[in-house]
Amino acid sequence: MPDRIISISELHGYLIDERNSGSLTEIPVVLYEMVHAELSALTNEACSMGDPFGEGVQSLLKERESLREYLRDLYAERTRKIFSLALAQATDEETNREELRFMVPGERSLYEIVANSATACRKALLDGKQTLDAPIAFHFISTDAGTAVDESFSADSISFADVYADKTFQNNNVNVDTAPESHRVIMVREKVEEFQDYSGRCYALSPGDIVSLPRFMAEILCNHDIALNIRLRK
Repeated sequence: MPDRIISISELHGYLIDERNSGSLTEIPVVLYEMVHAELSALTNEACSMGDPFGEGVQSLLKERESLREYLRDLYAERTRKIFSLALAQATDEETNREELRFMVPGERSLYEIVANSATACRKALLDGKQTLDAPIAFHFISTDAGTAVDESFSADSISFADVYADKTFQNNNVNVDTAPESHRVIMVREKVEEFQDYSGRCYALSPGDIVSLPRFMAEILCNHDIALNIRLRK
């Protein structure tokens, strides 16, 4: 296995430090970029392996999901503190300048937007002063000057194809006519232990379930008589 860009234990350590500290802690300036590079590396490694249902692939995908969860938790912890700092700034309360230095570029942008918006709101509501200082959009910029962060950094973004892979479609309401071409609608004939596809969707299938799976995964199940392809052909 190639050297990891950042390990689960390292990220977990940053999360624990953040939870145990009453103030914003210092993290690497490129921590978010490092984690997303590691997520991509794990995905590529899993895709390069033969059996998507095999222990090796599933282990890599579980590791990837653990990284995602820790990153979300770290973001939540830090964002709460950043909001508090921004509101303190907007009400002219004393703030810890050291904490401002610990913000990575995207966090500093968030801080400034919240602080400026709260300040503008206070002036408008308390002082009757309308202001145009409040920003109208937030642009996350990476540490590389002029380079926007990849859209895949959004852990919550869901594509049209992903929707069909979601567990909410693992029932008789699956529309076999509108499933995307990259997926296949199948009917499960035998119990399949819990697994993930490469997009991170989790499945635990039982006989009679109708589900849309990535085509190559569906074909493996069908080829082993574990499922039947029920996609309608016009």
